[in-house]
Amino acid sequence: MANDNSHTGVAEKVLEVLGTILLTKLPGAHQKWDQGAPTFIAVIQKFVEKGEPIKMALPAFPWKSANKVEKVLGTLPDKAEEVSLARLNGICESIRKFYRPGAEILIISDGLVYNDLLTVSDRDTWAYGETLRDMAVKKNFKNLRFSRLKDLVDMPGLPDELDEVTYVANATNFRRALINQFGDPNFDATREIAEKEDTRLTYQGYSRNLGHDLRFIFNRSESRSGKQYKRDVKYLSKQMIIRGDAFARATKKYAPDHLRLSIHQSTGEHKVSISLLPTTGMYTTPWHCCVAFKNDGTIVSRPKIEFEFDPTFDLVYENGQPSYYQERSTTEMTELDLQEEEDDD
Repeated sequence: MANDNSHTGVAEKVLEVLGTILLTKLPGAHQKWDQGAPTFIAVIQKFVEKGEPIKMALPAFPWKSANKVEKVLGTLPDKAEEVSLARLNGICESIRKFYRPGAEILIISDGLVYNDLLTVSDRDTWAYGETLRDMAVKKNFKNLRFSRLKDLVDMPGLPDELDEVTYVANATNFRRALINQFGDPNFDATREIAEKEDTRLTYQGYSRNLGHDLRFIFNRSESRSGKQYKRDVKYLSKQMIIRGDAFARATKKYAPDHLRLSIHQSTGEHKVSISLLPTTGMYTTPWHCCVAFKNDGTIVSRPKIEFEFDPTFDLVYENGQPSYYQERSTTEMTELDLQEEEDDD
C-alpha cells in the first residue's frame, strides 16, 4: 500500500475534480469551502486507503417541474437529464484516470419526499424514475447507482422489487414512514432558516422554484391575491425544509460513509454543491428547464417558454417525445428571414 501522503494527495485531487462542477451561482456560494475541504478530503481518503471506489451520494432527480406550460417539455426525462447523467458519469471517469478504482455516485431520488406538496402524481414520479434508470443503462453510465425512498425506511412486507402498482399503493406509507422514523418533533424550520446559512439558501431556492412551478396550479384569483400566493409558496417551502431534514437524516443512515453531494447552493462547509448542467445560466437542474445545443458546441439551459419565443432554436424530438432544442444554422436563419420578407410582401 502507498503511504498516507499519497493517499491524501489522491483525495485532494479528487476534490479538485469535483471543484470543476461546483454550483457557484449566488453571492457567498462556497465561501466556507476552505473550512469544509479537510472534512471532504478525510471522507475521500478513507476509500483511497482501502483501494475502493470513492462513493458519493446525491439526493436529486425527483420529477419534472409541475409547470409544464413554461418550464419543461413533459413529465419524462429528456435530453436535459441525459446531459446531467453524462456529466456525473464523466466526473467518475475523470477520477478513474488517476485513481484506478474510480468512483461511483449514488443518486437517491427524493421524488416521493415532496411530490404531493407540488401536486405531482405518484405515477408520474414512478415513470420519471424508471425512465431515468433505463436511460442510464442504455447510455452505459456504469458509474451511477440508484436508490428510492423505499430503501431508506423500514417497511417490512414489501416485495424486493417494486412495480408501478406497488410503488403507487405504498407512496403515502413511504412518506409517513420517513417522518415517523427520521423526523425531529423539535425541528423548527423558521429558526433553522434564520440561523443556518445552508438552510436559508435551500429555502430561498425552494421558494424561487415553487413560485414558478405552482403558478398554473394554485392560480391567483379573487380568493388568492398575489400576497396570499407568496405566503402559500413560503408555507410549502417550509414544509419542504421540514421533510428535507428528515430525508437528510435517512440518507445519512443509509449511506453514512459516502461523500455528500447536493444540487442546492451552499457555503461549502458541510456538503459539495454541484451544478448538474454545463451551463452558465441560472438553471442548473434538468427537471426545471430545457437544454439547447448551440452551433459552437455549448449548451444553454432555459425555461421552455424562452426557447418557444426564440426563432433561432428548433425543437428536436427523440423516440416520439420532445427532447431538446437545436440552434439553427446561419443558412437556415437566412432562409427564415427571406421567407418572412416574402410573407410581408
